[in-house]
Amino acid sequence: MSHRRTTRRTVNRAKAVLALVTPGVMILTGVSACGTSSPATPTAVTPTAVSPTSETSPITSTPTGVTPSASDAPASSTPVGGGATPACTATDIKVTLTEQPQRREGDSRMALVHLTNASGRTCNVGGWPVITLANAADEAVAVPTKNVAQPGKSVPADLAPGGGAFAGIKWTICDKAAADCPAGNTIKVGLAKGGPLVAATLEGFPNPEQSGITFKSLQVGTIQPSNQGVVAW
Repeated sequence: MSHRRTTRRTVNRAKAVLALVTPGVMILTGVSACGTSSPATPTAVTPTAVSPTSETSPITSTPTGVTPSASDAPASSTPVGGGATPACTATDIKVTLTEQPQRREGDSRMALVHLTNASGRTCNVGGWPVITLANAADEAVAVPTKNVAQPGKSVPADLAPGGGAFAGIKWTICDKAAADCPAGNTIKVGLAKGGPLVAATLEGFPNPEQSGITFKSLQVGTIQPSNQGVVAW
């Protein structure tokens, strides 16, 4: 009897322990099952910051190898051509005046003025030549003189050494014995009012020794790069 009771007690104790242990196992099993079936917690995603394109400051670029058009290029402050050649002075030139017999009309006379660059450099001429009548004492004689736009507006010209330009002059002769008749024996030519003058070589004029050159009035035409038309007015 003692042995049976002891056995029963042992069995009963074992059942009690098993009853206590089994729910824990079930709880653990349930937790494991829940962990397996539960969805994974989503990882928080931080959005990448994107800078919006500014509408007020658009990005522009010039394609490689493309030259901006003339309208896009900055205006050049540098002048194009002309003005680079220094002006001729009277000391740079030699002058020949040739009287034109076919242009004689009553008291009116006309001559071709030929300006030749006698210097070793290129220089520029334009405007009107300065024509001065001089007497035997090498003094300037006062002559009523007018610059005229004949045969047209002056066309400035760059004269290389030996190059030439032309103008025409027209004057009225008078009796040198008259008190009001300006007379002289040579003609001097310059390129600027108040500037130096050079004596011209005269062709077809009265002998200088006779002081027979008379200018009652004088008209001076414009300097041109060609002799065409310069004595046709």
